[in-house]
Amino acid sequence: MAILRLTRFNDGPELPSKVAGMFGTLILPSGRELYTCEPPWVGNAPFKSCIPDGVYLLKKRLSQVVEDTTAGKYTEGWEVTAVPGRTFIMFHPGNWPHNFKGCIGPGLSYGLIPDAQGTYRLGVGSSMDAFEILMAELEGEDEHELHIMPRLREYP
Repeated sequence: MAILRLTRFNDGPELPSKVAGMFGTLILPSGRELYTCEPPWVGNAPFKSCIPDGVYLLKKRLSQVVEDTTAGKYTEGWEVTAVPGRTFIMFHPGNWPHNFKGCIGPGLSYGLIPDAQGTYRLGVGSSMDAFEILMAELEGEDEHELHIMPRLREYP
């Protein structure tokens, strides 16, 4: 069982995008680093909030949200299990916090990403590519551990 480490570094909102969300870095078992995008912290509210810091078990399972966000390329994905008061928290593609209802999206870049209307919003880029990297790296086992680290705030 491999360990993935998610360290959050920004919980917005950040100007000029005014996007409220939670962003971090995900270190894969190989050492490769991806960025992450989640909804903001809303008291661990189902379908609205990112999940609390902690150690969780990732389990592979069939997922409609994974199938929908990958246009059918994948039908299975990784679920974050044993989150108090929460279920069905998946890793899946998406660029901005509003693309997730409590789930986590990987990306290859982080910053202001243009949406379909050309409006720049804080998010992660190349999410589908990052999701494919995540899926390939975790292939071969049915369970992994996810360590979500406490956010360390820096003050001047």
